[in-house]
Amino acid sequence: MPKTYLTNSEFCELLRCSQTTIWRLRKDLQGFPQPCRLRRRLLWTPEQVAQAIALIS
Repeated sequence: MPKTYLTNSEFCELLRCSQTTIWRLRKDLQGFPQPCRLRRRLLWTPEQVAQAIALIS
């Protein structure tokens, strides 16, 4: 079964925030998951999304 990923834009839509906010959270919030990088794209696994939501809520 192929693994499902969210792009950085989709992740921002889900959290209702900008890409700059995601960048700031990744930089400043300890334990915030780091996305997988595929060339220029940032991809988020469902586990990373759940972990990020748990940290900011």
